[in-house]
Amino acid sequence: MYSSIKGANRLITSTVQVAELFAFLQGELFLFAAVFFLIGALDEIAVDIAFLYLRLRSRASTGRIQDSPEVRSASLKGMAAVLIPAWQEAQVIGITLEHALRSWKHDEMRIYVGCYGNDLATLEAAMKGCQSDPRVRLVVHGASGPTSKADCLNRLYAALE
Repeated sequence: MYSSIKGANRLITSTVQVAELFAFLQGELFLFAAVFFLIGALDEIAVDIAFLYLRLRSRASTGRIQDSPEVRSASLKGMAAVLIPAWQEAQVIGITLEHALRSWKHDEMRIYVGCYGNDLATLEAAMKGCQSDPRVRLVVHGASGPTSKADCLNRLYAALE
């Protein structure tokens, strides 16, 4: 009986030691992970600070093409067309057209706006937004809307041809 109790004590002691070892290893792994997360975060912060510093001193670009002075001063060459299918877009189509016409000072550009006869609010907003500019073509779809976006785009492409 004594030997079985002694064996059980050894088993419990070894189980406790294994549990303590795992707890120690878990703490070490968490510490290891935390250090590398901290290094990664500091690296990200350093890159962000360097970018902001260079951006404020106008030595860094966002990489967007429109940031380039050459692109801003260049004019379009040749014909260009923009197709805008619109169904229930009365709140935004006028602003969109006004902005596009103001931004693109290109005589050979055409904006084709596809509207539907049963969407009078969008049609009216598009007519106001185009400001009688000859570069805008309002195309009224023959079918009542809404149809699919592709159907409206196909109608605009047919008008372009």
